[in-house]
Amino acid sequence: MAVTTPPARGPGPRPSGVHLVLNRALVYGGLAVVTGGIYSGLTWLVTTLAGSQDAVAGLVAALAAGAVFHPARLRLQRVVDRLLRVERDPYRVADRLSRTLQEAVDPAEGLVTAAALVRQALRADGVAVEVHGGHTGVVLDGELGDRPVETPLVWHGEPVGRLLSSGSGTSPDLLDALARHLAELAHAVRLTADVRRSRERILTTREEERRRLRRDLHDGLGPTLASLAMTVDEARLRLERDPEAVEGLLIRVRDQMGAAIVDVRDLVYGLRPPALDDLGLVGSLRALADAPGPRVDIAVVGPLGDVPAAVEVAAYRIAQEALTNVRRHAQATTALVRVELVQAETVQAETEGGAAGRRAAGGGELRLSVADDGIGLPERVRGGVGLVSMRERAAEASGSCTVGPRPGGGTEVIVHLPLGTEKP
Repeated sequence: MAVTTPPARGPGPRPSGVHLVLNRALVYGGLAVVTGGIYSGLTWLVTTLAGSQDAVAGLVAALAAGAVFHPARLRLQRVVDRLLRVERDPYRVADRLSRTLQEAVDPAEGLVTAAALVRQALRADGVAVEVHGGHTGVVLDGELGDRPVETPLVWHGEPVGRLLSSGSGTSPDLLDALARHLAELAHAVRLTADVRRSRERILTTREEERRRLRRDLHDGLGPTLASLAMTVDEARLRLERDPEAVEGLLIRVRDQMGAAIVDVRDLVYGLRPPALDDLGLVGSLRALADAPGPRVDIAVVGPLGDVPAAVEVAAYRIAQEALTNVRRHAQATTALVRVELVQAETVQAETEGGAAGRRAAGGGELRLSVADDGIGLPERVRGGVGLVSMRERAAEASGSCTVGPRPGGGTEVIVHLPLGTEKP
């Protein structure tokens, strides 16, 4: 993984051993001066004013020095911590970290700033923050030892990264408070990376679609229409001089018009499967099941109602690709396509119960599964274009697609497609 090191921000914290010795020396040295001064001063004062014996004066001075020992130590500790820029209150450190991160331009930059702040707060030799799945690498500040302390970063029960620190002598409360804030930041980094990749994928898909349309129009429909116009002009010129030849030209015009109609139909089919408009989602799935190959059964659980167009297309294309894999690779005798519309209340209850860690939109979700009794998923197909295409289509609709072994043998494709909160 890539390693990102924060830019120079002036002298960093001293190594923890030297830092701790200096802190303790200043606190207890100052405490010795204060208590020694109080003891000596009170001993002299009691002896001078009351004429008491040295033993009585020493006892009074010792009691007074003991009474101010703890308050003086706390006050001196705060003064020394402020002087050495050490913060012991975990809530104050977390608040400072939160305010600093709010000023960051983006979460990735905030992660670099956070690493430096966490290292200073922990008084560590080095700190590294690693984000799982964020493609940001490891953000490192300082140098880690051979055996750094690892603290998991967990956001709502989901591991999102880890915090590595070395040479740290901090309290568990401070480490826990910093880990919670870093978990929020790590989650934001992951979301930012996901949004960036989604935008890149949408842009790529849009440009590829435009390229395909341009190629089909330029190389297919365009020449056909141009040839059609030239044939009509030729027929018009021959109409007076050679009327008998016009019939052949009109036949050619009819053939060219048929070819143009086919090209237009192919363009329209590429934009959206016509079966969805003519037959609906269930009818389109039944049409896919009628193709040659193993027997395919369609099971619809309850009424589907109104399904958004994007969800219909995604479900149809995924089912089409899954059935293609069944016919080409599974060596199956039967397959079952099951489709169901699940209400939002059911999805929310399952989510709260920990079902796959999903979060569905307020309008429920469409669930699609394609199961077969074949030999399972061949190794050469697992990383193929078809499986990647199914996952990408589900991700574009803010859903999920998992492909795995089916209980009892075969392969099962399970798709969850959120419907959203608005009707189409």
